[in-house]
Amino acid sequence: MQMIRWGIVGLGTIAKKFADTVTAMGKDRAVLAAAASRDINKAKAFAEKYGIENSFGSSGELFESDCVDAVYICTPNSMHFKNCMAALENGKHVLCEKPFAINADEAKEIYGYAEEKNLFIMEALWTLHLPLLKKASELIKQGRIGKIVNIRADYCFTAEGARRERKFLAELGGGALLDVGIYNIGFVKMMYGCDPVSIKTDCILNEYGTDSFGSVLALYPDNRFAAMTSAIGIKAPTEGVIYGTKGRIYFPDHQKAEKLVITDNDGSTEEISIPFEISGFEYQIDECGRCIENGMTESPNYTHKQSIEVINTLDRIRKEWDMILTSESR
Repeated sequence: MQMIRWGIVGLGTIAKKFADTVTAMGKDRAVLAAAASRDINKAKAFAEKYGIENSFGSSGELFESDCVDAVYICTPNSMHFKNCMAALENGKHVLCEKPFAINADEAKEIYGYAEEKNLFIMEALWTLHLPLLKKASELIKQGRIGKIVNIRADYCFTAEGARRERKFLAELGGGALLDVGIYNIGFVKMMYGCDPVSIKTDCILNEYGTDSFGSVLALYPDNRFAAMTSAIGIKAPTEGVIYGTKGRIYFPDHQKAEKLVITDNDGSTEEISIPFEISGFEYQIDECGRCIENGMTESPNYTHKQSIEVINTLDRIRKEWDMILTSESR
């Protein structure tokens, strides 16, 4: 596999997880070549910690540099469009954190530009590359639990202080749906392989005008359902359950999916565990390397079309809530 020289733009918590993972993967698979932050001292400190040779005081400087092949963008949601377009303009392949864009129109424009430039780009919805979720999808296709009739997916967590404000600010593209609800939607889409026919939903809006709590009941083709809950401010298990006519598949954590339990209608159970090699991020990083090495502009595991469809579902839900993000006025 081609060794990819990565640059990181935006040096928050998720960037540290990415850097820790690349470091553990070894330089034959990927290497950290540059880091950028609006605070050059922060960029230098990050670079020193991870043994990164180049540090920059702006994303633009990193994009223009010849020291990287691909960039991992983990800036606030509202900046993804601008950052992706700038990276592509400078000939860089891109892995951009979820949500890939604030809305489907932005996503279409970015993906279209990547195709024009013949560059690889992918939304970093990392869970869709996890071996255990792929295994579950295969079991469903094989009819292991019969016809799927309902899926439940929850993702709720708490955030305090300044981190809470950053998660909720409308001008940053905040709210629980875009932050964690997207994992629920991606999980259900992976298992059903299609988009909802109709959606019934409600939410609780906070003082920032974004959602603190949202509940979604979606109807899928062939009378199949999904119930999804997302929240910031509630501690709850990130559980997922896939109900079929012959049994069910239970995930104690559908986001950090390392274990599932199959329960047949007769009460018999089977447990399947596939622990992460490192953090779980390694699977999407390897997928980027494979696609770039083969001259591909998108991953067959998570195509541009699939990403746009997931974001379109987010748009549909927000429309029901009449939740407009201030960053959409660009």
